[in-house]
Amino acid sequence: MKVKESFWFRNRGWLGLVFFIPAIAGVVFSKPTIADDSLLDFFMTLTGWLCFMLYLTFRIWATMYIGSRKDKQLQDQGPYSLSRNPLYLGSFCFGLATAFFLKSLLLLGAVTVVAVIYLKWIIPAEEKVLLGVFGRHFQDYIRRTPRIVSTIRSYAAADTVVVNLKAMKLEARRLWLSGLWPLGAEALMHLRSTSWWPCFFNMP
Repeated sequence: MKVKESFWFRNRGWLGLVFFIPAIAGVVFSKPTIADDSLLDFFMTLTGWLCFMLYLTFRIWATMYIGSRKDKQLQDQGPYSLSRNPLYLGSFCFGLATAFFLKSLLLLGAVTVVAVIYLKWIIPAEEKVLLGVFGRHFQDYIRRTPRIVSTIRSYAAADTVVVNLKAMKLEARRLWLSGLWPLGAEALMHLRSTSWWPCFFNMP
């Protein structure tokens, strides 16, 4: 069995959106609770950009190492020496960036729920498949590398890495589209502060 044949892997995106999209909709049509140009507004925007840059970093870095080779080669170098799931770590950072850009505690809660779903069901299901593919080597990898993040002292990487250009091209397209999100979030926050924008809720 390949990872992509796993039910949890094939539906991982939809499972996250079930919680994320309703939360975003609630925020979009609610009144802003944080004043523009306040210290808290500045802090959350700055944190959002930091999380967004981490998202770009982990997604590009991990794709360089694992692109189109998930079932074919056990990767334990580069970002995979720090985390068994650097791609998911990057996506989690994107969720956090969204919550901070939109200044929403509700979205932070939704991101937390989605993260728990991934940690409890999706990632273990994938690792079960990988254990069947790579056997003892994957067991050794699990023992020395945390599921999410480790200290920088565990970092290991060869001098060169073979990059799958097709996988990088696909990831670049995704990142190009997601790169428009910070601008979209800023525009949305401006619209929410106008008098004519429909605000039906009061959500943090």
